[in-house]
Amino acid sequence: MASAKAAPARLHHWLNGFWYGHSRWPLCLLPLSLIFYLVSVIRKGIYRYLPAMQVTYSAPVIVVGNITVGGCGKTPMVIELANRLSAKGYRVGIASRGYGRKDKQIRQVHKQSSARQVGDEPLLIYRNTGAAVLVGANRKKIIAGLIEECNCKLIICDDGLQDYRFKHTLEINMMDAERVFGNGYLLPAGPLREHARRLASIDFNVAATTAPADMNADCLVLSVAECVNVHDPSQRRRLRDWQGNTVHAVAGIAHPERFFAMLEACGLEIIRHAQPDHAGYAGKDFEFNDDLAILITEKDAVKCAGMQHQQIWYVPLVAQLPKDFVMRVESKLRENYGSKIT
Repeated sequence: MASAKAAPARLHHWLNGFWYGHSRWPLCLLPLSLIFYLVSVIRKGIYRYLPAMQVTYSAPVIVVGNITVGGCGKTPMVIELANRLSAKGYRVGIASRGYGRKDKQIRQVHKQSSARQVGDEPLLIYRNTGAAVLVGANRKKIIAGLIEECNCKLIICDDGLQDYRFKHTLEINMMDAERVFGNGYLLPAGPLREHARRLASIDFNVAATTAPADMNADCLVLSVAECVNVHDPSQRRRLRDWQGNTVHAVAGIAHPERFFAMLEACGLEIIRHAQPDHAGYAGKDFEFNDDLAILITEKDAVKCAGMQHQQIWYVPLVAQLPKDFVMRVESKLRENYGSKIT
């Protein structure tokens, strides 16, 4: 892979070991964590005690975020929740910052959009939901745009649990079932954006897992679907077709080890290539001087359009929520917002 990506990948790996391992080094950063805590408390207090500073919209806003740094299943959750709510007749719009994109304008995601313009996650969300998706640096503006310009009646905000500039009608916190809160420290000593006490005020705490977990939370169960060839999407293969074989596994996501573990659980021997979250790709990034299959995530695949390499396959994830989850979300919306949203 490109050497320019090696340093960020190593930094990401080091931070994960730092936060989720048993190192004592984070203790050195606790004074900085205290400063981070004080700033976050003051900032939250301003909006809590001066509610007039918060924007309230004519449509309810569901915020899907996390109190930790890194991938905790937000994107699969947003996709599954949007599809389930749309199937019940709600006009769903999705707001996203579009991390990693080069274009800083507010944009609506379309079929012809590129990940460079709108970001990999918004493009992935749009392709899997068909919902109106707006991206931009200012969440307040893109939420307003979804309501006023796209006529959306229910907004799902991808991330933004710590953004108190607008009213959160309902909050969903995502967490990794295996890593949970790591060493339990706030940034930078640990992975927490907010103290774990914040969970008590959140409507739903959902654990992303590859198998139902015995936790005091709902679970978003992730499983793999048929692999799709990037060069020719009409070609499909099952993961078990590679059982006992060695493949390259490439993942430019926040928690690549989850992807690698899923492949190994299916009986594949893998050569790991962990990349920074939101990494971009060129054809040369997949030149490994062999003819082994290359398996990548669906999030990475949206950045590989037009590549002629015929051995690249992406592995879609299927997300499954508890059967009564959407019913409970609707109940909370009525409780917090006052009426059914159409």
